[in-house]
Amino acid sequence: MNKTCLLYGLILLSSIQSLLAQEKSAQTDYRYGKYLGMAALADYQSNRDLGVSPLTYRGFLFGGMGELGFEGKRWDIAIDGGVGVGDSKVKKVATFGASSTVFYYNGRFLYKFWDKNEGNLDFRAGLQLGGYSAQRVTPAFLNASLVWESINTLFATAKVNWRISHTQTAGRFLFIRRNAGVRHVKFSSQLSLPLLHSVWRPDYAYIEDFSDGDANVYANNKLNFGGIRFQWRTDGYYYLLNGNALRLTYLWDAQRSPGEINRLELGHHQLLFGLMFRLN
Repeated sequence: MNKTCLLYGLILLSSIQSLLAQEKSAQTDYRYGKYLGMAALADYQSNRDLGVSPLTYRGFLFGGMGELGFEGKRWDIAIDGGVGVGDSKVKKVATFGASSTVFYYNGRFLYKFWDKNEGNLDFRAGLQLGGYSAQRVTPAFLNASLVWESINTLFATAKVNWRISHTQTAGRFLFIRRNAGVRHVKFSSQLSLPLLHSVWRPDYAYIEDFSDGDANVYANNKLNFGGIRFQWRTDGYYYLLNGNALRLTYLWDAQRSPGEINRLELGHHQLLFGLMFRLN
């Protein structure tokens, strides 16, 4: 494990060094462009599956995300996806654990309705499709221990972008050469409210015997519409002189499925750090 973490750290460090070394003096309008992003993910999740237990399981998922995005003078379009793997637990009279593998996917289509200060401050709104599919294994749930579920939501989304810049002098930071030029920084905050929310998950209680490995784990899943889900996301981008950028993102995602007896409650606090590569 330590060797694997060291390898990933060296790869990330060399990527950052290569990214910075490509700087050039030509200035670009960083407000618009196409980007390919890669980011490391840490996701603190909580889940409460009332179909089988009143307890709330909490723990961390670790993984990665990729994003392909385009921000033009009018449109902001992006798709992203990734995976997180980890464990969660709850401690009462005993400690119970669960393992999760989560696949994330999102797409947003936003239109600019207002701007100010030559585009340094703008407001965009539109639609976002956000979802994740997960496998959870909770041994304490016995014959209901294995769960596949998918949560998908069509959001109405509003986003504010704020861009600032400053002039940097030439110099050196450690082994990294720093060129003179104008540095650009962008902050954005995005709120998403549900228009249509769906949950595909088990209709408890399971009566299958999974011990032989032949049972159909999807046989008892049902698709339900309703419930509620909210997202709030904040991004910070630090642009280099070649148009590439460092990115830091925080995302809060909370949902509750419809129903009372078989209700699923999920919460995610995601932190992402990565690189955005300019494609044009």
